[in-house]
Amino acid sequence: MDSEHLKRLQVLTSDECWIVDFAIRWAPFGGSGPGELMVNHGVTRDRFIVLLQAALAPKPRDLAMIRAHKRRLSAVLVEAWRPERREGGYRPLGRPHAARRTSDALPTADVG
Repeated sequence: MDSEHLKRLQVLTSDECWIVDFAIRWAPFGGSGPGELMVNHGVTRDRFIVLLQAALAPKPRDLAMIRAHKRRLSAVLVEAWRPERREGGYRPLGRPHAARRTSDALPTADVG
């Protein structure tokens, strides 16, 4: 269930949908940088996280499955946007073993 689907169900506004889409797009990279956030949203990283959490906050009129989905999506995105994820550079989400497999496959140089 993506943000457009949530918008069609009328559980996200257009503005909330835009925030969630932006967060999803940048999640694999640990979130966007401060310049990108300032240009696109006019906010700091901390403020963007607050806006993202507010956009995905379950509302009383939401069905139970929608509330659960919003909570899970919020938790995943906030975790993906943690500052320490950016410091280490690009780390794809959902495939932590990929980096190990790539480095294991590299041939070792014979130092003579």
